[in-house]
Amino acid sequence: MDILYYFIIGFIVGGTGTFIGGLLSVMIPKPNDKTTASMLMLAAGIMLSVISFDLMPQAYEIGGFFIVTLGLVFGLFIVFFAEKLIPMNKFNKYKGKKSNYIKMSLIIIISMSLHNFPEGIAVGSSAVYSENLGIKIGILIAAHDIPEGMSVGIPLIMAGASPLSVLLITLLTGIPTAFGAVLGALLGNISKYFIGFCLSAAASSMLYVTSNELIPEANLLHRGKSNAVFILIGFICGCYLSFAM
Repeated sequence: MDILYYFIIGFIVGGTGTFIGGLLSVMIPKPNDKTTASMLMLAAGIMLSVISFDLMPQAYEIGGFFIVTLGLVFGLFIVFFAEKLIPMNKFNKYKGKKSNYIKMSLIIIISMSLHNFPEGIAVGSSAVYSENLGIKIGILIAAHDIPEGMSVGIPLIMAGASPLSVLLITLLTGIPTAFGAVLGALLGNISKYFIGFCLSAAASSMLYVTSNELIPEANLLHRGKSNAVFILIGFICGCYLSFAM
């Protein structure tokens, strides 16, 4: 079996959607506090819908209550541990909001990695079974990853990152999908419990990011009805992606 082939396929699938999301983030004109809050709420709404209608239902269906509970706890501890590892002292040169946005972006990237790995497993294992099925699942996952790329790109833009670095970082978030694709291809029908565990861990980490980073930061920047409108728009967009895909 050609491991490099599956790695490249996984990277293309994982990186394309997030790259497009990063590109959309770069195209947003330099925003004020109200616009920034709206974009953060949009990303929060998308992530909440993905958790509610995509990750958690699939995790329960695949792994059951016990495995899901373990995954939820594990995902939260992974984020707590990752926060401790983030060298915030190196970002002291970025004052105030910029430092917060950098931290937010790093935490989101970690949660996206937890999410993208089982997606890669799905691509690799399905491609071994049927190339056409693998292509179909890959296209759906790439489309699904577009809003996730925006959730990574928007805080980076707010932190003052260059457009090129935003595009590069969002593209590189496809690496966990690539490793997952290789593992899925090697093991074929990997344990469903492991996949359910990964999905619930991703849901837990994404919920933490949404409730502890995106929404509070948006409310600090601007308090108004527009925040509620944009979180609802994001939620509806995420619902459409979950049910349409």
